[in-house]
Amino acid sequence: MGGLKKSIVEAIKTYNKYRSPEAEAKLIKYEDNELFIEFKGPFCQGCGVYDYFEDFIYELKGIVDVEMEIKGVEKIGEEAFRVQYSVGERKDTP
Repeated sequence: MGGLKKSIVEAIKTYNKYRSPEAEAKLIKYEDNELFIEFKGPFCQGCGVYDYFEDFIYELKGIVDVEMEIKGVEKIGEEAFRVQYSVGERKDTP
């Protein structure tokens, strides 16, 4: 699990590098195959807000091959959302 958490932190840094200031991700919690990330920002008005949450999945999969999906989204302010992801088993490639 330590290796995956390190990959999550790396994916968040890369995500923020390319999407800030429109969206910025922050790790809230990762345990028991559940990942909670808070997204803040004005978000692009022409884009669907869910696209930002799905983009994080692709960012992490670019680092480590893992099953992942959005389980829930909670709006927590004018420009903030807390997103719950389920994280499956890491796939090791030969």
